[in-house]
Amino acid sequence: MKETTKDVLIRALKTFWQAAVAYLLADVTVLQSALTDLSAGKRMLLTLGVGAVAAGLSAVYNGIVRPGLEAACHGGK
Repeated sequence: MKETTKDVLIRALKTFWQAAVAYLLADVTVLQSALTDLSAGKRMLLTLGVGAVAAGLSAVYNGIVRPGLEAACHGGK
């Protein structure tokens, strides 16, 4: 795996965990109900999954799409 790819994946993971922790800390009552209620736990995991997808899309954009666009705009320089 190329070093830039590893860097992008690490940044995506960091973004996901930062968002997940912020979400859990921002609404402690959701966390408490998720630990006791299976339905609430599933909703919380779905919300965290959406955050993971967002972090992944950000990684794809920053690691693949944007460099490709910049190379196309600058003639590969």
